[in-house]
Amino acid sequence: MRTENGRRTPRVPLSALFPPAPGPGVPGDPGVCPGPQFRRVTGERVTVLGGPAAILMQIAHPLVGEGVAVHSRYADGPARRLVGTLQAALTVTFGDTEQAHASARHVGRAHAPVRGTTRAAVPGTPAGTPYRANDPDLALWVHATLVWTARRVTERYVGLRLTPAERERHWQESKPFARMFAVPDRVLPDTVAEFDEYVRETVRGLVVTDDARRIGHDILTQRTAPPLPGAAAAARAVTADLLPPDLALAYGIPRTPARRAAARALGATTTAARPLLPQRVALWPHARLAERRTTAAP
Repeated sequence: MRTENGRRTPRVPLSALFPPAPGPGVPGDPGVCPGPQFRRVTGERVTVLGGPAAILMQIAHPLVGEGVAVHSRYADGPARRLVGTLQAALTVTFGDTEQAHASARHVGRAHAPVRGTTRAAVPGTPAGTPYRANDPDLALWVHATLVWTARRVTERYVGLRLTPAERERHWQESKPFARMFAVPDRVLPDTVAEFDEYVRETVRGLVVTDDARRIGHDILTQRTAPPLPGAAAAARAVTADLLPPDLALAYGIPRTPARRAAARALGATTTAARPLLPQRVALWPHARLAERRTTAAP
């Protein structure tokens, strides 16, 4: 695949999809996100399948999309950036207190210069609308996409069917994670029902611009080393399955019969395999390290 400038996008090594855990941390330190339900969902390695869908939802927000289009260079290595986001999220969720805060500070420093005004008008957002990465409302939307897609992935591709009470607990336990990334309590929905309504309402206002479509294409066609035949097609099928239908259509990845069949087949395979996998394969190493650390004597 080549970028718009004609340069070939570097292949991402498959090892980058398996980020290492941070150091062992302080024995007995629970970290900043100790909630067992939130960690249960986030700890599943298969949640990486939801990364492209989460990013496509984020950049379909006109202000988030503008910030990414102007201040980021996804075409130079979209998968690497996705993995960087994944590593930060895993460290904040499973690291000890200092590791979590250090990771969040690193993200905050990277986001600090991201500010400006929109270059063109889109429905609902006039040209010249100001944006900044640490805007609480924009930070909430980014957080919401991570929570929403992780929950959908574990239910569809792990077979982890959450009860209403577990969904509520998962949302409540995600709030410390949100606070680490500049989402204040005043904008956080109180309950999971309010959270789900917030997501539905925000989705209605999303707009897939040409910039968002280009970034989405770069993400969904990223090459790997060594090559994985069929990986891009599988990524598109899963992303189409996870995204709201109208949004998938706007990105040019509608839920065709072939994509629906591929997503169902992959979901059936991963769900059947999950109980048979050892924990070192099924879970991120960050999750297993956190369990050892929190059960150790301080």
